[in-house]
Amino acid sequence: MNPELMSLICGGIAFSLYWFLFAGEEIDPIILKRLQETKEKKFTASGNEEELFRRLEAQNNAQKTNLIDMLKDSSEYRLAVLELIFRRFGFTNKVKKLLKTADIKMPIDLFFMITGGLFLPFLLISIVSNSFLYILIGIAAASAPYYFIKMKIDKNLQQFSLYFPDALGLISNSLRAGHSLLSSFQLVSVESPYPINKLFKNVADDISLGRDIREALEDMTNNMPGSEDIKFFITAVLIQKEIGGNLAEILDTLNNTIRERFKLLGMIKTQTSQAKMSGIVLALAPIFITVLVSLINPSYMAPLFNTLAGNAALAVAVGMSIMGYLIINKITEIRV
Repeated sequence: MNPELMSLICGGIAFSLYWFLFAGEEIDPIILKRLQETKEKKFTASGNEEELFRRLEAQNNAQKTNLIDMLKDSSEYRLAVLELIFRRFGFTNKVKKLLKTADIKMPIDLFFMITGGLFLPFLLISIVSNSFLYILIGIAAASAPYYFIKMKIDKNLQQFSLYFPDALGLISNSLRAGHSLLSSFQLVSVESPYPINKLFKNVADDISLGRDIREALEDMTNNMPGSEDIKFFITAVLIQKEIGGNLAEILDTLNNTIRERFKLLGMIKTQTSQAKMSGIVLALAPIFITVLVSLINPSYMAPLFNTLAGNAALAVAVGMSIMGYLIINKITEIRV
């Protein structure tokens, strides 16, 4: 059977299986509209009493939903059979932690089914065509969800670092106005963009439910790993809580330090942009040349794909290209 046709059939089967088992129910547009109005705070006293009470009830239900989402583990299993299998492996907890850090609400078994569904078609094609190359392609395809999660975490960290100085200024001004630290966190959760609002909302909800403020603040580092700014902020708040001091002034100093560091990072990014672009070009050039030669003279490139020695040479070439890109990227990465 043709390998390309086999790939399409396997992909269609995998997609149909996913749609049949895990297709979610559609949300009522009326509910979405009410939740959007709740978010934008457009509830007014205009209209009749029935409409007003209906809107207030929708707002109350939205608050209950937020509380349930906070207490519920969104990475739970959907199939009990898969739960019994995956709970025996230690890497399951690591995947669960990655999904939580990336703020992706997906069951773990669904994540592994997507990963396996991406690898299985290429495994079958490799068996049919007796080519080891498709196994390598299948491994790369199965790794795509992990890279997507990594990109999501990096994007959240970048957005957090961008808006965190503004959040510090908001907390500082709120403290000077006489508000408590909890009220300042609640203000940030309302006024700040994602992911700042979600992070401080979780802390404010934990403190409101009676959790110790130290534990609630230290849990922020688990939701936003890799951020040095959040560690400095937590240290400043905890020190002020233990020995006292002007927290607003400390946060202002931290705010100015973070902004100056952003300026330095911008200068470094400008100076290293040419080297990073060179690494990208060197990594992508072999791929473009291979595709171009394959289109011009397919018989010339056929041994590279159809023989075991050609597959090994291709795997070594791909590995060396990736290694070269990583080395250049590591050299141009300067931490501040």
